[in-house]
Amino acid sequence: MYFLREQYSKNLTEVTSAKNADGLSGMDKMEMNLQKLDEGLIIFAEVDIKMELERIMRDNDFDISDEEIDYYVRNHNPSPLQVQLVYSYWGKYFGSGRSTTLINRREYIILLLILKKKLLLQAGYNSNEEFAEDTKLPYLLTGNVKDKINTRLIRNNKYVSKLDESDIFRDLKTNKYHNLNIIRPDYLLSLMSQVINTTFTYVVYEDDSLLGKEIEFNEDKISDELAFFLHMI
Repeated sequence: MYFLREQYSKNLTEVTSAKNADGLSGMDKMEMNLQKLDEGLIIFAEVDIKMELERIMRDNDFDISDEEIDYYVRNHNPSPLQVQLVYSYWGKYFGSGRSTTLINRREYIILLLILKKKLLLQAGYNSNEEFAEDTKLPYLLTGNVKDKINTRLIRNNKYVSKLDESDIFRDLKTNKYHNLNIIRPDYLLSLMSQVINTTFTYVVYEDDSLLGKEIEFNEDKISDELAFFLHMI
């Protein structure tokens, strides 16, 4: 049996009926603040984020320098789609959506870079190589959206047939995301469509010359990469 201990960094205030110079007692102030957000929940969530991030960094011992983090803080502008994919992967570590909404920009970049390096390793690359030409998903997650996310649903029968014939995509629909597929039958196709129909540009710390250049990819290849990624979540 064990427990975790963390220094509580807030000053506690005694609640009394004694009036101050403004004619308000501690009880009056407490009543006025009852309808406000419970600050304690925020504090606990921030502690949880700090501890989980430290655990994730220990479990994924990648060499990520402050310079690399700063590079992405300066140059990467995450879109809602990219954030959704990154938090979908790491969300299980934090236990609730409330916790992920409190992750700051630098913490998000650290999670993003760990995920990028994990995907590079799984694709057969050294996570610290200059540039991995044959895999695109790590760079779509760390890149920038050129204009805006294109939400148009792909209606190309040939492409949709290929997806439906894919073993891993069928497994996503019938097993892993079975309940979601019942509620929103087009959700997985919509996600694929957003990635394929959107133009992304590179942000690559290992090769600054790629900054701002369009990421070109094969539709079938990126669909496979994204399907495997969704299977990992």
